[in-house]
Amino acid sequence: WVADGLVVKVLQERATVDGGLSMPVGSVKVTYANGDMAKWIPPEVFSKELRAQRQCICEGLEDHSSNADVEDAGRATLESTAPKETSIAASKASSFMRSFSRLMPIMGMVGEASAPNADVDDDEDAYIVSGAAGVASSVLGRYFRVGEHNDRPKYRNEQGAVIYFDEHWKMNVKDDRLHWCFELKGEPSELPESGAWSAYRFYGKDKSASVQVAKAADVELLVVSGVEGPARAVNGRYMEVGTHNDKPKYSNKNGATIFFDGYWKMNDRSDVLAWRFSVKGADGPQPPAGEWEAHWSYGKDQPPAQVTIRGGEGESL
Repeated sequence: WVADGLVVKVLQERATVDGGLSMPVGSVKVTYANGDMAKWIPPEVFSKELRAQRQCICEGLEDHSSNADVEDAGRATLESTAPKETSIAASKASSFMRSFSRLMPIMGMVGEASAPNADVDDDEDAYIVSGAAGVASSVLGRYFRVGEHNDRPKYRNEQGAVIYFDEHWKMNVKDDRLHWCFELKGEPSELPESGAWSAYRFYGKDKSASVQVAKAADVELLVVSGVEGPARAVNGRYMEVGTHNDKPKYSNKNGATIFFDGYWKMNDRSDVLAWRFSVKGADGPQPPAGEWEAHWSYGKDQPPAQVTIRGGEGESL
């Protein structure tokens, strides 16, 4: 739920709105995120997209507001989903606006489940989006499944950007399914396809040509767990980010690094001049699975870091 939604406009007749979208009579424009974001909502989805947090109504309404207003607003949300004559729809929209102009500051828009913590292992359906310099940072990162849209999964990252299906797969910097920034056209698929997604032609010619989409399980090959204390940033999933000393270098979302320098080492930051954990004598082409001993400076009481190879059975790649 978004708790600061505010209705700022109601259409009294069908009109073309932001982005060239044609919206029916009674549609409302809602701003949220401190007014920085907005979306148009047609009447047929009021019951799915809007709700009043009625437990807060007593504190949010002025003295002249009545329970009848509240009930009327609730009815408007549901009744507007049925086809009406233009005059009736406009009347409903007007009633909706009057009632919800007082309710919207304490109203939320329907949202799917929050993205789970990235340190859990129950997100095999997650995706990773990356891009070159110039791509909006809000679309990058890890996307978790948060629900469905048009009978296909919908995904969202920690910044609120979404991946969803509407005739083809699309990506937007905010949770607004009427607009999009990147897309993958072609034969419809049940799940987002890995590869390069092109910038939507109305997104702007100065924007990056594409972003790279990949299934997390295909690129996050290593998982580190079991570390507590000052170096706990090493916990999490790692993906390959380059090379160091002619062998792969890996990093997690915290900036922790796994690299090769004489033997395989791990640091809790992007620094290859020091390390927190290592496997002395390990000089294979990939980091080994299993226990990585803590650096002597930690003391004897520091338990080892546990490295797991995703898709394997505890064996080195």
